[in-house]
Amino acid sequence: MTIRTVEVIRNEIRYGQRMAERTARRYRRLQTVGTFSAVVAGSGTLSALIPHMPAAVPIVSGVLMTFIGAALVAIRPADKAAANEADARRYAGLLVKYQRLGLAELDEALREVQVACAPEIEALRNVVYNDVVTEVGQPTHRVQLNRSERLIAALA
Repeated sequence: MTIRTVEVIRNEIRYGQRMAERTARRYRRLQTVGTFSAVVAGSGTLSALIPHMPAAVPIVSGVLMTFIGAALVAIRPADKAAANEADARRYAGLLVKYQRLGLAELDEALREVQVACAPEIEALRNVVYNDVVTEVGQPTHRVQLNRSERLIAALA
């Protein structure tokens, strides 16, 4: 069994908070892009009313709008973003009172928060780890991100 210190637990709290914040941001951006795309596709569908518009434009726009709308309903990014924002607030509350709690109480409180959290996005793990090690003043411990992780870091 490993011995956990207050600093290790504090860093786990920071990690959880950053993960929840980045995940929420990613879902908020997905919701924004999806809504914008659905509106644009809906406008293209209305182009069927214009007499000289090629027939393919409203058909493609209608299909696109259907798929985007279905994806937004199935994925529910706004709901997932709200859940992750609530998780970030839980971690922030724990971070505020971590100095007042003993090691055992702090560990138990962290476990309770972790159990209640929304699922993580696996691809964000290294990105969030880099955020935390930079925040605690250890930038030499950063992990090299691959291309997809750098893209996700930019999006989240």
